[in-house]
Amino acid sequence: MDTIDEAAAKSSRPVTSEKAIVKKSRAPWLWALFGGLSLLIVAGFASFYYFVSKPATAPVHQLAEALSGVFGTEVTVNGSTAVLEKSEIGELALVQRKTQAITKFETTWLGSNKLLIVRGDFLVKAGFDLSEGGQWGILEGKVNGALPKGKVLSCEPIGDLEIYYAESGTLNRLSPQDHATAFNYLKNQARRDAERSDIGKEAEQVLLRRINDRLSGELDEVKWKERLP
Repeated sequence: MDTIDEAAAKSSRPVTSEKAIVKKSRAPWLWALFGGLSLLIVAGFASFYYFVSKPATAPVHQLAEALSGVFGTEVTVNGSTAVLEKSEIGELALVQRKTQAITKFETTWLGSNKLLIVRGDFLVKAGFDLSEGGQWGILEGKVNGALPKGKVLSCEPIGDLEIYYAESGTLNRLSPQDHATAFNYLKNQARRDAERSDIGKEAEQVLLRRINDRLSGELDEVKWKERLP
């Protein structure tokens, strides 16, 4: 049992109070800073895309869509270039004409002549061979790439070919083989005449007109910087 003096000594001792120290976490501030920086980066990329990148690439995308619609096949965009891949796509006929051809087949044997003059109507189709593909970009307001060259795609007879004049020699008689040969000459003549005409250039004009129509005023009228020889 404590005496009075011991109790007084105990009561006179200093009383210390323990305080709990609570450390505030920095995680919310770090997440807030990270989120703010992320938003700034996203906003920066978005601004670059809409105000710099997109306006620069939009004409190429528009051109690719127009070419795809006209060619009837896929034209993709690779960077700043519209690309039509090489493949067995086939041909695109844009212009057709009816024409007439006439040719003479004549041979001489032992002084004896035979003569055939044949004629016929033909349907000529002109357009483009798309199997080689192509690449086009926009440079200084013009299409930078080779303009496909319009060409004769087919020249087929309409109806039967006609024998306009036939004459057999005394010794050199006409035969069915002569008729077949004369008709082949006529078909070749019709194609040569078509290739010498302006039907290829007409197909090129139709191509440009259709591309411009599909662009619908989104770009200035298409002007090709280069073309095939």
